[in-house]
Amino acid sequence: MAQDSLSYWLTDTTESGRRWRSILLFGSNTATYKFALGGALLEVARSGNDQITLADLAVPFTDKMCRHIELETRQATNPSSAFLNACRAYNSNSIEHDELIAVTMSQGFRYVLDAFHRVVGVSVEPFYGIEGTGDRRKIILTTDLLSMDVRLTDLLDQELEARWRLVESAWTTGVSASMLDVEYDRNTETLLVIKSGSNHRKAVGRAKWALSGYQDGRCFYCGVVLDSESLNRSGPTKTNVDHVIPFRMNNQLKVLDQVWNLVNSCFECNSSKSGQVPTLEILERVSERNEYYINSNHPLKEAIIRSTGNSQKNRVDFINALHVKASELLKPTWDGS
Repeated sequence: MAQDSLSYWLTDTTESGRRWRSILLFGSNTATYKFALGGALLEVARSGNDQITLADLAVPFTDKMCRHIELETRQATNPSSAFLNACRAYNSNSIEHDELIAVTMSQGFRYVLDAFHRVVGVSVEPFYGIEGTGDRRKIILTTDLLSMDVRLTDLLDQELEARWRLVESAWTTGVSASMLDVEYDRNTETLLVIKSGSNHRKAVGRAKWALSGYQDGRCFYCGVVLDSESLNRSGPTKTNVDHVIPFRMNNQLKVLDQVWNLVNSCFECNSSKSGQVPTLEILERVSERNEYYINSNHPLKEAIIRSTGNSQKNRVDFINALHVKASELLKPTWDGS
């Protein structure tokens, strides 16, 4: 992965929300343990506790994993592990909660605690430290995590869940991610994972949450912060999922209802742009945003590659060519101002 392509995410270590997103969006995952740990840490942070024993952290950690196993039983590239098997056994009432926690303490945290802050081969500034050894370990939360506004932690939690749903759904199909498509259902505003050559479509959650993290929680066009509260209410900062090249042209261009052409925008930008074709400069920013997906271990990566091309040049050429075609139908006039 090219380090310079992620400079926005990795250079400003004072921006805690951005640093958190770099971990959950670009950290490598062969299992969903990182998501479970991230969700548990956000839960602890919202409670205001600055430290928690490993045994107590195991409770929200396992709760989140058990809930997701009920949705999709496969939670790793290797479908079997002592910890995941214990979660499945607990869900089927085959073991008690105390036994689940004991297995979690010995197996569930084996690698994820040390690997959580690793992104593209480097360690970002941590959100927690560890004191003690063995079962007596304590997790000490940093001020950066504890000082996050509750609306930000709520949004980060939604983004985490959206990424988790996409990853686990892709694994459960049992085929290579290169054989999966991700499409947008405008009626329900959800993303659908589709196995290539199949009519089977699996809804995996609201599109706005999946898009939010890669835009740093901001409107794609004007950069206004879209927090968890404004994402769910009407008003000037209400989030809208927008087709950058307007969907009204889909009859002619055919490929506009796909992830590469979707962004989160605030209500004002969405209303101002409406059905206008944006300038080429905005399409260039879409290409840059899409490369964030390409540089992450994420099902959306393969979906965008399948739609737009297997090299960065091909992807840029694809979007530029569509902009030319759209401009032949309607002169590009909207520049975001």
